[in-house]
Amino acid sequence: MKQLTCEMCGGTDLIKDGGVFVCQTCGCKYSVEEAKKMMIEGTVEVQGTVQVDNSALVEKYLQNARRAKAKEDWEETEKYYNLVEQNEPDNIEAIFYSAYGKARLSLIDPDIYKREQIFNVLNNCVSIIDDRYNAEKSREMEGIITEISDDIDRLRASDYVFHQELVNGRILTDKYRTVKLFNRLHVNFIETLENITKIDKQVYLYDLIKKHCDLLVKYGELENDSILRRIRDEASSAGEKLAVQQRKERIEAYWAEHEEEKKTLENEKAQLESQLEEAEREKENVPGMEDIKALEERKKGLEDEVDRIAFFKIREKKAKEQEIEDVRTRIYEMKESIAPAVREAQDRVYAVRRKIADITRELTKDRRQE
Repeated sequence: MKQLTCEMCGGTDLIKDGGVFVCQTCGCKYSVEEAKKMMIEGTVEVQGTVQVDNSALVEKYLQNARRAKAKEDWEETEKYYNLVEQNEPDNIEAIFYSAYGKARLSLIDPDIYKREQIFNVLNNCVSIIDDRYNAEKSREMEGIITEISDDIDRLRASDYVFHQELVNGRILTDKYRTVKLFNRLHVNFIETLENITKIDKQVYLYDLIKKHCDLLVKYGELENDSILRRIRDEASSAGEKLAVQQRKERIEAYWAEHEEEKKTLENEKAQLESQLEEAEREKENVPGMEDIKALEERKKGLEDEVDRIAFFKIREKKAKEQEIEDVRTRIYEMKESIAPAVREAQDRVYAVRRKIADITRELTKDRRQE
């Protein structure tokens, strides 16, 4: 008996629909001519090990799953992520979202016991993410882990059905049971993130730990949040230290590969620092500056003399105060006369400082690779 077999998934349940054959397992469609070419008869016996490349199939399932998730079609989301997981059991995106779709659907189901059971499955999935985490694909993992974090947040923010009743004039609800489900999910995800940091220290992981601790403190309706606050503070501190360390390592690695450029910049900076010292000296030695300094010392000495004059020696005190005023006027006049030369010297100082600052920024700027 002849049999149609899907080239994408190997399924044999193909149904003709509108002039094409549709695989009921993966949804792949075939024309009549293509179907004829696919028809096989009997059983083919293969000996030895056969390596099947199903990467194209998995990618197709992933695209279908992501489209369904974007449309919030949670039944289709669950379906296609399940197909991905069947072909790639270690795919953490599929592990999480195959259960996440059901959890979203459970929020509109009034059966709280069913919801608790579904969330239990989701928590189990979260708990094994760190076991399947591939540190060699850290950048790819970052995108997936961050998206999972965001969707856990969205799950908590979703509306959900709950039971309420009037008892002795008070309205009682079972909302707290769903709040506990959200809380447990956050806690499990925090533990998973902490486990991942043991094999792949990344700043974003500490940021996510801090984020989920904050969400629990804010929305968890907890009686005691001291432990969470401690975990949050430790993650924040570890993340900051790691960020500084990784930034330093990136900069050092970059200049290790660009030694000539670094040497040129450092030599230029050394020359500019010498120029800065010279410019500072020129500013201090503008003609008339020494005379102003002498007058300022004179003014200070007169002010000290005034402070020592007895309060009843009014005439003597007034004479000194007038002398101080005369000196102050002279200082002002002299500063006005040399102001253009001082500004010119100061501009030279600022210009050299800006060049030094530009080189310092170039030598110390982050070299993060996108």
